[in-house]
Amino acid sequence: MTISRSIAWRLAAGVLPAVLAVALVVGLFYYGELGRAAPRLILVLAVVLTGVSIIVAWINARYFADRLARLARAAEQASGPQASIDEFDRIERAVGNLGSALTASEAERARTDAMAAARLREQATMLSGVVHDSIAQLDEVRLPLQILLESPFGELNENQEELLRDARSAADTIDVALRRLGLVADVDREALPVQHELVQVNDVVRSVLPVARAAAERRGARTEIALEPGLPRVTADRARLAEALSLFVTDAAEASGANEPLTVSTAREDGRAVIRVAPVSESLRASGAPSQILAARLIAAQHGEVSVDSGALAIRIGA
Repeated sequence: MTISRSIAWRLAAGVLPAVLAVALVVGLFYYGELGRAAPRLILVLAVVLTGVSIIVAWINARYFADRLARLARAAEQASGPQASIDEFDRIERAVGNLGSALTASEAERARTDAMAAARLREQATMLSGVVHDSIAQLDEVRLPLQILLESPFGELNENQEELLRDARSAADTIDVALRRLGLVADVDREALPVQHELVQVNDVVRSVLPVARAAAERRGARTEIALEPGLPRVTADRARLAEALSLFVTDAAEASGANEPLTVSTAREDGRAVIRVAPVSESLRASGAPSQILAARLIAAQHGEVSVDSGALAIRIGA
């Protein structure tokens, strides 16, 4: 804004003496008629204004010439020396080169983004295929373990039974991890089926409260619930939302304790429903646990948002 005012002032200062000189010319024309004598003051002012006009015009011309020369030198350094008519020609060519470079850069960025998105879909597709194959193979392992534990072919001692139980527990844990990984891959390749329907958020929160209370009790923590009544229905997938909330509250319960209760609350915000869960676990503050990554993906698949606001996890659902 300062530069614009400075240039405008310089241009006005260069024009003002000329305007006054025109007024003096009119005066001289009047007094130049036969029988009239021009006052000495008008003649003096005419000479002074002529000198002032020359000085102001010279200062402005030097100012604009210096500025144009600096811009031309900078443009020449940016685009290299080129045969040109004057400074404006060099500046115009430099601006044209910069515009072309910007267009090429945007096209390259769009191409890179498209390649990255295609690579992500390919990786997610491969990951999803590997996960499904691994789950199928894992089921072939879990079935014999289940048969050996429930209908053993002969007597098993305590150590053998304990080994089988540990093996089945490990297989079940791997199965859960693989299924979660498969869901993440399905979200990334946009292959996760999402059922959009009008959902009452408070009802979904109430459905996961037993899980939250049980997880908090294992840590010796109490549970505080504050659900705002009359929340508007929002468009979401009830099952996916409940699954994501269950993962979030279970993780928050692991970070709670006797001095820090597990709190779950709902509120409305700009036509959306907001679910806040506290405390926020250290794994979420750092890079995120696998369960939290899956939960965030499930919320994103419903066009929701997950963020950390004022020490609480905020889940925003709805348009």
